[in-house]
Amino acid sequence: MTNRLLVCLVAIAALAITAPRAWSARPKKRKYTPPPAPTATPAPSVDLSRFVGANLDKILGPLEVKVPLPRAELAQLRVSFATRFSKASLAERAQFQAALAVCDAISQAMDERNTAMLNPAASNWAQRSAQLRQNIEKLVADERAVEASTTPAPGR
Repeated sequence: MTNRLLVCLVAIAALAITAPRAWSARPKKRKYTPPPAPTATPAPSVDLSRFVGANLDKILGPLEVKVPLPRAELAQLRVSFATRFSKASLAERAQFQAALAVCDAISQAMDERNTAMLNPAASNWAQRSAQLRQNIEKLVADERAVEASTTPAPGR
């Protein structure tokens, strides 16, 4: 019994020594951190330039060079443009339509490459790939022009 009493007294003494500090300590106030500002989605030309720069030479390159075609990446890009088109203002929709046209032209180029690879002797891929490149580059330039006409100049 004495041992129990002694243990209880020691426990009470320990609580008496540490408890006042714990009770008096106020929780620290956290400083308010505002949520991060939403980042603006880049213009379609930014995404298109990145994709075309990384992939067009592969897609339209020689048939002897076997390359994986970036169909999944192109599909994601197209879905992104279609989603953004559905939420865009009437003034901005033209730039997304132009971006979708570029995606469709690139997809067509991939399809034609696959067809040409099935029978390389029957196709004139070098000439056709030059035509496809010219068409895609024109569509990219058209998209940039539409984008420039719908984007207000700085300071307005």
